[in-house]
Amino acid sequence: MATNVHEERLESYYALNVLHLRWSFWASLAALVVGLTALLFGIVLLYLGTPGIGVALVSVGGVVSEFIGAGFFVLYSRNLKQLNIFYEKLIKHQDTMYAIGLVSHLPESMRPDQYKTVIATLLTRNEPKQPMSPELAKVITDAMRDEKQKGRQGAGSG
Repeated sequence: MATNVHEERLESYYALNVLHLRWSFWASLAALVVGLTALLFGIVLLYLGTPGIGVALVSVGGVVSEFIGAGFFVLYSRNLKQLNIFYEKLIKHQDTMYAIGLVSHLPESMRPDQYKTVIATLLTRNEPKQPMSPELAKVITDAMRDEKQKGRQGAGSG
């Protein structure tokens, strides 16, 4: 029961974040459109030779609005990255719960080993994925070769 409550909370949190992202995107777009409109209006007034400080204020306001819209898009981009990170964690959580549920349906004699496997997978799945260096590959290969030789020697002497 508690798991369902947690999943519902996570899903509602995700839905709320998606809603905020949509509003952020449209607010960014609206700020850019308003800024561009004001800037173009100021340029048209300047081209028509309209006197006064109003032309300069409209143009400056348009430029400022463009910067604000650009800032909104930067925030939107960062929020989208955070949402993707959250979504990946949600998927990992659901995968974990699914794996534990599957293990609980196995015969009692198989469960301890399978729980150990699940735990080992959980502990290692967050490790950074880096390409193997040649030095590390050599060490692993040498260790595997030594292990095989020890196995052969042990079998031959027994």
